[in-house]
Amino acid sequence: MFFWAHILQNTSRFGAGLRLVFLSFALLCGNAAISADEGVRPDVAKLLIKAQELHSQKQYAQALAHIAEVDKFAPSNALERFHTERMRAMVLLSNNEQAGAAQALEAALDSERGEAADRMAIMENLVLVLYRATAYEKSALWAERYLAQGGTNAGIANVQIQALYLSKQYPSAAKLLDKQVTETITAKRAPTDVQLRMLASAYQQSKDDANYLKTAKIIARFYPKPEIWQELIYRVLARNDFPDALETDSNRLLRATKSPIKTAELMEQAQLTLKTGYAGEAFDILSGVDRKDASIPASELTRLDQMLAKVTRMRQEDEAGLGSLDARMDAAKDPNLLVNAALSLSFLGQHTRAIAMIDKALAKPTLRQAEIAKLRKVYVLVRADKREDALALLDAITGTSPEAELAGLWRLFLQSSTEVAKQ
Repeated sequence: MFFWAHILQNTSRFGAGLRLVFLSFALLCGNAAISADEGVRPDVAKLLIKAQELHSQKQYAQALAHIAEVDKFAPSNALERFHTERMRAMVLLSNNEQAGAAQALEAALDSERGEAADRMAIMENLVLVLYRATAYEKSALWAERYLAQGGTNAGIANVQIQALYLSKQYPSAAKLLDKQVTETITAKRAPTDVQLRMLASAYQQSKDDANYLKTAKIIARFYPKPEIWQELIYRVLARNDFPDALETDSNRLLRATKSPIKTAELMEQAQLTLKTGYAGEAFDILSGVDRKDASIPASELTRLDQMLAKVTRMRQEDEAGLGSLDARMDAAKDPNLLVNAALSLSFLGQHTRAIAMIDKALAKPTLRQAEIAKLRKVYVLVRADKREDALALLDAITGTSPEAELAGLWRLFLQSSTEVAKQ
């Protein structure tokens, strides 16, 4: 499986643009009281006002000292606790004391006082402060409460997902993130790369392979990277019912998607195509090897040169026989020979002839492995730059077989370049 652990290095990007809401301090005294006998006592008000002044002057230690004096007073009422804890939180936040600020913010909310807008601002700050203090589970809980109470900062939903993920609540994180991704795609917009990779990681950590695969395909659609294509194709290759005859076809998709393939593996692919009679394809594979790659051993380069010389001669022989090919194929009784000849024509640049010949093969009822033949026609169409025709043929390959799954990846690959062009 593709390894998604690097997502942890990128989670901070989700919260980019979020900032702490400034907690304004306005002592309302009796005007903010819940009952006639509840208010901020004058001595308390003086200390808090002085603390606010010191805070604005960045004298945080002195501000905290004045708040500590408030703590010494006789039992306070709920409104005093609200103002005191809110001021304490302001100072601690400014002094980068996240854990203490979180406690003060929670205490302010526990007082059940304050205007609704103030309480929402406090709650929003609390979510962020808890997250920065790595109290991810509590951050997620407060984020859920904030959103449930009508909080409008959309970034909090992202922080909630991150907090769930980092507190290892992977199924919950995946559920929320999947909803975000689905809504974004439905709105004909592209989810972010970070969203999708975190979603894939959450499903992987939840051991939900079906949804992990679904997400990997969405990544391939919007952010097609060679590594993700390689993983998706290797999954097909790993199927117990994968037929040997399909190996050359999966190799073609690996190369088309520019999946990372070592030189030795490319030479093995070229050898396999030679066994099936495609000298032109072997020539293309070997000619595409970067000989300047310092990681290729000298012995491997020597073998590469030997193989290239061999396939060059064989390709020239194929070219020399092009004139009589149609007559020979008309006399052939096995329609699968037509499929092979059509591919050879395509590798020699004869795409129109190749398409006509493979269509003859597909029309014959004695054709074996018709789905593989259709996949090979798709490849010929792609080489001929007939993308729409290829997509139409791929839609006709249905089911759950390895051939159908490979066809689905071809469809995804052809569509992904269109998605990327729109971004």
